[in-house]
Amino acid sequence: MSENLAVPQAVQKSRPTGVWILTIYALIFVGIIPSLLSVFMLVSGNAAGSGFSILMSLPISLGVIISAIGAWKGSERGRKFLLVLITLHYVFIFINNFLFILLGQVPDDEKIRLWGRVLRGLIYSAVYIWYFNKWTTKAFYN
Repeated sequence: MSENLAVPQAVQKSRPTGVWILTIYALIFVGIIPSLLSVFMLVSGNAAGSGFSILMSLPISLGVIISAIGAWKGSERGRKFLLVLITLHYVFIFINNFLFILLGQVPDDEKIRLWGRVLRGLIYSAVYIWYFNKWTTKAFYN
Protein backbone atom coordinates (compact mmCIF):
# COMPACT_ATOMS: atom_id res chain seq x y z
CA MET A 1 0.00 0.00 0.00
CA SER A 2 1.22 3.44 -0.72
CA GLU A 3 0.97 6.08 1.89
CA ASN A 4 -0.08 9.61 1.17
CA LEU A 5 2.71 11.73 2.53
CA ALA A 6 1.94 15.38 3.03
CA VAL A 7 4.78 17.44 1.71
CA PRO A 8 4.99 20.82 3.47
CA GLN A 9 4.92 23.67 1.04
CA ALA A 10 5.70 27.29 1.68
CA VAL A 11 2.50 29.24 1.81
CA GLN A 12 2.78 32.73 0.39
CA LYS A 13 0.83 35.09 2.58
CA SER A 14 -1.33 37.64 0.86
CA ARG A 15 0.06 41.14 0.56
CA PRO A 16 -1.37 43.36 3.33
CA THR A 17 -3.32 46.43 2.23
CA GLY A 18 -0.88 48.75 3.99
CA VAL A 19 2.00 47.30 1.98
CA TRP A 20 0.06 48.08 -1.19
CA ILE A 21 -0.65 51.65 -0.12
CA LEU A 22 2.69 52.60 1.46
CA THR A 23 4.96 51.04 -1.17
CA ILE A 24 3.02 52.56 -4.06
CA TYR A 25 2.95 55.95 -2.29
CA ALA A 26 6.71 55.77 -1.69
CA LEU A 27 7.33 54.67 -5.27
CA ILE A 28 5.41 57.60 -6.72
CA PHE A 29 5.89 60.48 -4.26
CA VAL A 30 9.34 59.73 -2.82
CA GLY A 31 10.84 57.92 -5.80
CA ILE A 32 9.55 58.78 -9.26
CA ILE A 33 8.36 62.37 -8.90
CA PRO A 34 11.44 63.69 -7.01
CA SER A 35 13.73 61.89 -9.47
CA LEU A 36 11.99 63.44 -12.46
CA LEU A 37 11.94 66.89 -10.87
CA SER A 38 15.63 66.65 -10.00
CA VAL A 39 16.56 65.66 -13.54
CA PHE A 40 14.38 68.41 -15.04
CA MET A 41 15.90 71.05 -12.73
CA LEU A 42 19.43 69.97 -13.58
CA VAL A 43 18.75 69.84 -17.32
CA SER A 44 16.89 73.15 -17.43
CA GLY A 45 19.54 74.98 -15.42
CA ASN A 46 17.12 76.02 -12.67
CA ALA A 47 19.20 74.29 -10.01
CA ALA A 48 21.33 77.33 -9.25
CA GLY A 49 22.50 77.10 -5.66
CA SER A 50 20.75 73.80 -5.02
CA GLY A 51 22.58 71.58 -7.49
CA PHE A 52 24.46 69.79 -4.72
CA SER A 53 21.31 68.98 -2.77
CA ILE A 54 19.62 67.76 -5.93
CA LEU A 55 22.52 65.46 -6.70
CA MET A 56 22.42 64.13 -3.14
CA SER A 57 18.66 63.50 -3.21
CA LEU A 58 18.72 61.70 -6.54
CA PRO A 59 20.35 58.49 -5.19
CA ILE A 60 17.79 58.38 -2.36
CA SER A 61 14.92 58.69 -4.83
CA LEU A 62 16.35 56.03 -7.12
CA GLY A 63 16.96 53.75 -4.12
CA VAL A 64 13.36 54.24 -3.01
CA ILE A 65 12.13 53.18 -6.46
CA ILE A 66 14.16 49.97 -6.32
CA SER A 67 13.42 49.16 -2.68
CA ALA A 68 9.69 49.96 -2.95
CA ILE A 69 9.38 47.46 -5.79
CA GLY A 70 11.32 44.90 -3.74
CA ALA A 71 9.22 45.53 -0.62
CA TRP A 72 6.03 45.28 -2.65
CA LYS A 73 7.17 41.89 -3.99
CA GLY A 74 7.88 40.64 -0.46
CA SER A 75 11.65 41.04 -0.19
CA GLU A 76 12.89 41.41 3.38
CA ARG A 77 15.94 43.33 2.18
CA GLY A 78 13.66 45.60 0.16
CA ARG A 79 11.56 46.27 3.27
CA LYS A 80 14.60 47.20 5.38
CA PHE A 81 16.20 49.29 2.65
CA LEU A 82 12.89 51.09 2.04
CA LEU A 83 12.60 51.93 5.74
CA VAL A 84 16.12 53.37 5.83
CA LEU A 85 15.63 55.46 2.68
CA ILE A 86 12.15 56.70 3.62
CA THR A 87 13.44 57.70 7.04
CA LEU A 88 16.42 59.52 5.49
CA HIS A 89 14.18 61.31 3.01
CA TYR A 90 11.74 62.58 5.60
CA VAL A 91 14.42 63.40 8.18
CA PHE A 92 16.13 65.54 5.54
CA ILE A 93 12.81 67.29 4.84
CA PHE A 94 12.44 67.86 8.59
CA ILE A 95 15.98 69.25 8.98
CA ASN A 96 15.82 71.43 5.86
CA ASN A 97 12.55 73.11 6.78
CA PHE A 98 13.43 73.42 10.47
CA LEU A 99 16.70 75.17 9.59
CA PHE A 100 14.89 77.57 7.26
CA ILE A 101 12.55 78.47 10.11
CA LEU A 102 15.37 78.90 12.67
CA LEU A 103 17.54 80.95 10.36
CA GLY A 104 14.69 83.31 9.53
CA GLN A 105 15.07 82.89 5.78
CA VAL A 106 11.34 82.78 5.10
CA PRO A 107 8.61 85.39 5.41
CA ASP A 108 6.32 85.11 8.42
CA ASP A 109 3.33 84.11 6.28
CA GLU A 110 5.25 81.07 4.94
CA LYS A 111 6.28 79.71 8.35
CA ILE A 112 3.04 77.79 8.82
CA ARG A 113 3.63 75.84 5.62
CA LEU A 114 7.19 75.02 6.70
CA TRP A 115 6.00 73.85 10.12
CA GLY A 116 3.59 71.57 8.27
CA ARG A 117 6.51 70.10 6.34
CA VAL A 118 8.44 69.62 9.57
CA LEU A 119 5.51 67.70 11.05
CA ARG A 120 5.06 65.70 7.85
CA GLY A 121 8.71 64.68 8.01
CA LEU A 122 8.19 63.29 11.49
CA ILE A 123 4.78 61.71 10.95
CA TYR A 124 5.48 59.98 7.63
CA SER A 125 8.72 58.42 8.80
CA ALA A 126 7.01 57.27 12.03
CA VAL A 127 4.14 55.70 10.07
CA TYR A 128 6.49 53.77 7.80
CA ILE A 129 8.65 52.57 10.69
CA TRP A 130 5.62 51.56 12.74
CA TYR A 131 3.77 49.78 9.95
CA PHE A 132 6.67 47.88 8.41
CA ASN A 133 7.84 46.70 11.85
CA LYS A 134 4.45 45.35 12.94
CA TRP A 135 4.56 41.58 13.44
CA THR A 136 1.59 41.12 11.09
CA THR A 137 3.42 42.99 8.33
CA LYS A 138 6.68 41.18 9.03
CA ALA A 139 4.83 37.88 8.61
CA PHE A 140 4.36 38.76 4.93
CA TYR A 141 8.12 39.12 4.52
CA ASN A 142 9.12 35.94 6.39
